[in-house]
Amino acid sequence: MLNFDLMDTVAGKQLYKMGLQKGDIKAEKALRNTIFEVLKARFGPIPRKMVTRIRAIKQLKVLKSLNIQASLCPDIDSFQERLS
Repeated sequence: MLNFDLMDTVAGKQLYKMGLQKGDIKAEKALRNTIFEVLKARFGPIPRKMVTRIRAIKQLKVLKSLNIQASLCPDIDSFQERLS
């Protein structure tokens, strides 16, 4: 066995960072899909502009907030206001 910690190397740190980035991308995709599913179940077809706008969002914190708003907003127009 090797007697060093991979995280103490540049390559180890780069691999770790790549893993985190892939995890964030998967989380973004899952959150977007959940937002779309909730909106569709509650309000029917989602306007194309809204889909495009949601797909452009990369911040997990914003997507998490929108996920909650998709569940709580009384109508699609209220959600659109929060999205803007």
